[in-house]
Amino acid sequence: MAFELNPQIIRDALTKATQELPPLPNVLVKVLQLTQNSDAGTIGEIETLIRSDQAISSKVLRVVNSAYFGLSGQVSSVSQAIVILGFQQVRNLVLSVSMLTQFTANDQKSKDAQLRCWESAFGTASAAQIIGGKKRFGAKDLELCFMGGLLQNIGSLFMLSTITRTYLSVMEEATNNQLWLASTESLRLSTNHAEVGQQLTAKWKLPEDLMLLIGRHEGPFEGDPIPALYAVHAGEHLAAECLRTVRRPLDQTAMDPAVRSWLNFSDEEYNEVLDSVAEKIKLAIDLIGSLQN
Repeated sequence: MAFELNPQIIRDALTKATQELPPLPNVLVKVLQLTQNSDAGTIGEIETLIRSDQAISSKVLRVVNSAYFGLSGQVSSVSQAIVILGFQQVRNLVLSVSMLTQFTANDQKSKDAQLRCWESAFGTASAAQIIGGKKRFGAKDLELCFMGGLLQNIGSLFMLSTITRTYLSVMEEATNNQLWLASTESLRLSTNHAEVGQQLTAKWKLPEDLMLLIGRHEGPFEGDPIPALYAVHAGEHLAAECLRTVRRPLDQTAMDPAVRSWLNFSDEEYNEVLDSVAEKIKLAIDLIGSLQN
């Protein structure tokens, strides 16, 4: 397989591209600030912010009304979306819309790869949140799991838009050889999507707890468990299983042993989560279409 650049040159190019990133949209920055906790801001303030960006507000409404959230056609305004879904979920949606529009794909092959990234993202987000539910996480940690799962491969989307041909080759190699993507990235690019994602989130000054999930979700893990981080790591692997043509037993995945021990699922629980995640991924296809158009 031919690669365009030496891995170190690629890594340097990615670092430079990260440093040159434009700031996040002002609407997103302010929404993040207002939704750090349930007491911050009012529905009216957040609605005004979101509605000030027509592209974001229209996409948020399309996403809210997708089958993924089970509210098809029921939500007609941003304020109604906030009332129904809550501050944190609306933040998730605004962040999703904004992140997708940051990284564009210019040809069909890249668009197909981008679609796979977002299938994985929504699958991971769903799996992490389901795992959090089974582990009896509080509401705030459940939302953090969803957000961390959604953005855990933001580095992949960035590399796909920045070093497109090279990264497509890496993705193809991982798929053809049934290898874990992060391992192939590290081998070929001298970095991986978690490390690149951490650089992005640091540049954009996202919340530290979210930066932790994005930057460290690939492991390895030592010391006391960090529940939300473990849930995102496990969620990524469970989502990957759902996206395979044939499922494999849990003990044959590349999931970190510490996380697998913490998860402590029976075969029945494992398959129950996989079934739920697989259904969510199917529903996410419609949602992703709403974001791309």
